[in-house]
Amino acid sequence: MAAVPRGRAPVQEGRLRLVGAVRLSRYTDASTSPEVQKETVERAGARVGGEFVGWAEDTDVSALKTTPWERPELAYWLERPEEWDVMIWQRMDRAVRSMADMADLGRYAKKNGKRLVFASGPGGDRLELDFSSPISELIMLILAFAAQLEGQTIMERNQGAAAHLQSLGRWTGGTLPYGYKPGRRVFGDGNEGWWLYEHTDEDPRRSTADIRRRMVGMASAGRNYSEITRWLEEFGAITPLNHRALMATPPRDLDGESRWQITVVRELLLSPTMRGHIMKKDGTLVRDDGGAPIMQGEALIDDSTWHGLQDALKALSSDNVVRRKDAHPLLNVVVCGTCDRNMYLNWYTERKGGRGEKAKLTGVKKQVFRCNGKYHAPGDPAMTIHAEPVMEWVTEQFLAHLGPMRRTQLIRVPGSDHRAEIADLIADIDELSTRLAQLRGRAADVVMQQLQARSDRLEELEKTPVVPAREEVVQLDVTWGDDWRAAQDWTARRHMLISAGARVKVNPPPRWRAPVDERCEFLVGTHVDPVEDMLADIAEQELN
Repeated sequence: MAAVPRGRAPVQEGRLRLVGAVRLSRYTDASTSPEVQKETVERAGARVGGEFVGWAEDTDVSALKTTPWERPELAYWLERPEEWDVMIWQRMDRAVRSMADMADLGRYAKKNGKRLVFASGPGGDRLELDFSSPISELIMLILAFAAQLEGQTIMERNQGAAAHLQSLGRWTGGTLPYGYKPGRRVFGDGNEGWWLYEHTDEDPRRSTADIRRRMVGMASAGRNYSEITRWLEEFGAITPLNHRALMATPPRDLDGESRWQITVVRELLLSPTMRGHIMKKDGTLVRDDGGAPIMQGEALIDDSTWHGLQDALKALSSDNVVRRKDAHPLLNVVVCGTCDRNMYLNWYTERKGGRGEKAKLTGVKKQVFRCNGKYHAPGDPAMTIHAEPVMEWVTEQFLAHLGPMRRTQLIRVPGSDHRAEIADLIADIDELSTRLAQLRGRAADVVMQQLQARSDRLEELEKTPVVPAREEVVQLDVTWGDDWRAAQDWTARRHMLISAGARVKVNPPPRWRAPVDERCEFLVGTHVDPVEDMLADIAEQELN
């Protein structure tokens, strides 16, 4: 919503103070644009006699879904009755579409001595509500009932039209999915309609299709929601709210306060809209007569990528793993040289002035990696080492051992594999079976037809042999050292260490205050337990 000046303009003494009110359900509604409404309101203001002290301009606001006090600009003036005398709308439906809301607005005007004016009333003439008589209040409620009935009729007509267009594969408007832009195209029936196209931009921070695919890649590689959210903020990726503002016609001002939230990231990664599917408000898919999902736009990712993403997200679900609270930057990397188990991060207070009881606490807290010695043989002490020098040493060793080497990546060469489609079909059959149990009559017949078509397709695919895909290792243009230096934090570096199979083994000190390089060994190629790695990611997500 564009900012509107609200400051009180100076008014000649004895003149009425007017506030003009504008409301649109959709900002792109050209037939009742803000300019048209404002011109009508200004003409009505000239007839009333007075001067405008401000405007309440609320766009993308439904009168059926919000009360006058829930609209930001209008609420500003309603909360300050001492600053104005008359409020003017183009028509009553610009103010309310509810008898209850009209009654509340009437009580407010009567209590505060305000005049409510509608530039176009019954018959097209100006309507002013006088709250001094019961007859006027009755007329007000009758008109509000008419506005409410009209609003319900419009809503039902729009819902019916939207359902019909969805069945044809048209985008029907509403919230624009992140990664897309709307455009016109000619469909198979020869008619033109709206379709969602992949949205790209010369500025990578606004190229939302690429950003969403990057989010998918990070999640599929094991990055958790917190890491992805942090990357989006650091990269400066445009938020979904501001993306919709840029795609509006005309474009709206960007909201400088809009920020990425973990819940938004999670919703984007779980939503099938990135496959081009049409989603209902209840979260189910819109399907054709054969039960297949209907498309409303281009798919940003292919089927195998989608299923791989969902598998990765399931691994991140805290409901599927045991919670751990000991995640740290070198979890599954730094291990005890005596028992070969993970060392954990602890705090300790530094001492000075000798050893044992003679040492005094300084109050300075430092971090250490520690093994409690629970699995050590009798007589083998617990192991402790300062964390900061170990992490500095790990950087030196990683760059020395792996820094000059080019990174490699596995490239998957697809075969003939219908398991992704089979998984889709099984999910479709489960959903349709659940819906069928809740329906009767014609609706049940339609769902039964879709269910049978999905079942026939599943039976056909299950007979098709699987030709497995193969993997090829290719070298990338960047080295381990490049990525290590570019990493923003130790979360990314820990993933690199684990990917490279690196381990840091901490041994007992050979002497008092032995340096890190005398106690630690940097090993490359050690096997990494993928389950432990997944648990570490989940634990780190909880801490963030």
